[in-house]
Parts: sequence; C-alpha cells; structure tokens
Amino acid sequence: MRTITAQILLINRSARLQDLTDEVLLHLRGDPRLGRRRSPFHAVHRAVAGLGFANPPPIPTRGSPMPVEGAPVDWMAWVDRWFATSTLTPRVRREYRSILAKTGRWLTAEQPNIATPADWTRETCAAWVARVTRIGIGDYAQRRVGLVGRVGRRLAPTSMASYISATRTLLRDCQEWGWCIRRFDPATALATPRSVRAMLGPKPRVIADDTWAKILWAGLNLEADDLAGAGIRAYPLELVRALTLTWLFAGQRSDEIMRLRVGCIRWQQSVGTDPATPVCLLDIPVHKTGTAFTKPVDPLLGCSIEAWQAVRPAQPPMIDRKTGEATDLLFACRGIPVARTYINATIIPMLCHKAGVSQNDVRGRITSHRARATIASQLYNAKEPMTLFELQAWLGHRSPETTQHYAQITPNTGSWPILMIGFGPVSPPRSDTSGGDVDWSSSSVEG
Repeated sequence: MRTITAQILLINRSARLQDLTDEVLLHLRGDPRLGRRRSPFHAVHRAVAGLGFANPPPIPTRGSPMPVEGAPVDWMAWVDRWFATSTLTPRVRREYRSILAKTGRWLTAEQPNIATPADWTRETCAAWVARVTRIGIGDYAQRRVGLVGRVGRRLAPTSMASYISATRTLLRDCQEWGWCIRRFDPATALATPRSVRAMLGPKPRVIADDTWAKILWAGLNLEADDLAGAGIRAYPLELVRALTLTWLFAGQRSDEIMRLRVGCIRWQQSVGTDPATPVCLLDIPVHKTGTAFTKPVDPLLGCSIEAWQAVRPAQPPMIDRKTGEATDLLFACRGIPVARTYINATIIPMLCHKAGVSQNDVRGRITSHRARATIASQLYNAKEPMTLFELQAWLGHRSPETTQHYAQITPNTGSWPILMIGFGPVSPPRSDTSGGDVDWSSSSVEG
C-alpha cells in the first residue's frame, strides 16, 4: 500500500490526495507504470473516495472472459453464446471456454473450412479426438506464462478427457437447444478413447502413519507464534485453528470446508451415552456428488469452530460460489471468504514446518485431498472399523464403488487374501536359510 500510494502521487505529480479526482484515477488505472498492482490500487481508490475526494470505484468483475486471439470469430461467437446460456458453474464454464478457444485455433490451423459448431461432421470429430491424444502442453495456447520447462510434454489423461468433454458438451448443447441441425451424436463421435479411459480413475494417496501423526500433533498444538513464523497475519488465530482442525478431522474436500456455514456445528445426546459427552454433528453443504448431509465428527473440531464463531465479527452475507445463494460463510474475514487455496498454500506448509516433516513424500506432495484418503483408510482399518456403506455415508459418496478406492487395506489389519491354486490354499515356500534358492518342493497344495 505504501509503495503504490507513492507511485500514484509521483505519477500525478502532486502530493495532495484531493488532486486524485475521478478523471485522474481512471487514467491511472490503465497506466503501465503501475504494473499489475490492481488490488492495492483499488484499495487506494476506495480510501480516496472515503475521504470525499472521488467517487467510489466500480466493483471489480471476477472471472470476466479474456479476449481470444487466433480462433475464428464465428466459432468464438457460438462459444460465448453457449457460455452465457449454460447452467454449469462459472469456474467450469471458464475452463471449457479456454479449451474451446484452443479448439478454435486448431480449426484455423488444420480445418479452415469449419467455422461454427454447425459445420462439424463425424470426420471433424475423429480428427479432433486423434489430435487430442497427441497434443502437447502449450499447443494452441494463447499464452505460455508459467509453462516454462513443460512446453511440449504430453497432456495428462485427465486433460485429454477434458478437451474432448468440452467439445462434446458444446456440440451436444447446440444441438439440444436447436441452434443447429442434429447430424450426428456427439456422445458417440466424441467419445473418450478407451486408451485414455484406462488411465483415468481415482488415485487416493494415503499419508504415512508416522507423518500423519506428526501433522496431527502440530495441528492440535497450534499457537500464535506458528502463525507469525509462517508469515500469517491476515486471519485471527481462532479462524486458522478452526480451519486446521476441520481439515484434520472432517475428511471433506477443501471446497466443502471453505463453504461451511455459520452454525454448522450441532450437539446431540445419543441414547445410552454419557450426558456429559454429547455427539458432535457437522452439517456439510451441497457438495461435488450430492446434496447437503450431516456427519458425526470429533468434539475437538466442534469446540474449535464454536471458539471461532464466538469471536467472529458480524459480516454481510456472501455468495456461495457453488449454489449461488447468499449465506453466512463460516471461514470469512472482513467480508471476504478465505481462499480455496489457503489450506494447500499456507496451512499445510505451516503444519509440516512445525512437525518437522517434508511437504513431499514417496506419493508426491501433501495436499488437502490426501487427508480425506488418509482418514477414510484409517476408519476402514481401525480395530472397530466402519463398514463400506457406513464409510460411504460418512464421506458423502453417491456410490460405494467410489468409496472402495479410499478403503485401502493396510498390513496391520490382519486380514490378507490367501493365494489359491486350484481349489486349495498354498502354504508359503520354505527359503534356504543359507542364502540359496527358494525350495518350492516343500510347498503343499491341498484340495
């Protein structure tokens, strides 16, 4: 703020705030000497308006479409019309629009006779699917900022599926809405190839027990000095502690954690239990695969959330980015929701530093979703484990097939499948203690 204020006054060649009129601020907003410091400039504009020297700044529009270059004008006109009509979430529509812009650049380079979705044929679909399977990172991209060292690498299978799905969705919607004649079925002509589908699927990466125990200890013993050491001064300690314990104990996705509502904790007395220890219930909002539901959680989580609610200042209702309704978001400060990346970018590095563990292990980087897989695996392999259907309800999955990917058997469960040959179990072979070869002749086959 200090730097941007000094730059604004120097560019305006006046040290008086009253000289920052509406015309001057409008001119400075696009001045290249200020670089990309749009957020602090907006704050200075608000401060000048609060002093009565200018009118309030316009509310910034987030997620406005970026002008597309290199794609046919008619193609992007159809894409923008679809963007304004589709009922998908704004984030998905922006991602699809970016992919469809790359599709338009491919049309310009290899299919110049195809200008709109109405011109597509089965041959065009086959050519696009084949091109996607061989496309590289950075191909048909308008900007390559942040792709240093990755340009030319093959796309991940999930990205290939997204490229095909975006094009399939556009053509399907244009046909279903009557914008063009239905000449083929996009679901068949733009089906994801079997070779790509074989590489798709959930891949839960459980955190090792010793590492997870240290991270739990760090979260339970979080102090104000830990926030200062990590450079976290934007949020109160109660908010950071409640958010940390929610990630450690709730077993939910980061988007669902950030969209929790004020009053999401309830206490219920169960029949036959000690009245002094009621059950803590957590209300989960509408999520990725289903509607809102309630689940039991550790009382420590409930106490930390209530501690934050006790000191949480009054704030205006905020828009739920998934449902579009105005609601009182739990994790918000100064009228702004906590960013979705806050857990991965701030909380996890802070906990790993306090616990003395690396942010990366043999399975990759420790992320917010890995806690969900770790908790699910521990609940399934506990001494009194949850059944598959109980775990499905606790995680909020729509199908038990999804839960099976999280219910991974660990060596300490004591129940491993026995190798079967024919109709009987095979006893393990006896190895030569002197270091020779394994003696398979001693193996017995029963049955």
